[in-house]
Amino acid sequence: MARSAGVVTSAAAVMVAVFALFGTLSELGLKQLGVGLAVAVLLDATVVRGLVLPAALRLMGRRGGGRPGRPAVPAQGGAAGTVRGEAVDA
Repeated sequence: MARSAGVVTSAAAVMVAVFALFGTLSELGLKQLGVGLAVAVLLDATVVRGLVLPAALRLMGRRGGGRPGRPAVPAQGGAAGTVRGEAVDA
């Protein structure tokens, strides 16, 4: 999560700028859409990703830090081609 934070923040800044430009258009529908999306992306990038997500991950503890569908890698695993230290027939 820490490695992608800069990329996500930069993308959010670009999206906010583009959507805010929609607010300068003369058509009311596009103006509302642009301002609404700019506010939504700004809230997502600041409040959700800055406060809510880290708090939720901290509350979940170890359950929130892994990748779904992948088993946890043991601290002292066996060599490749083994399961729990026993050889696996290929």
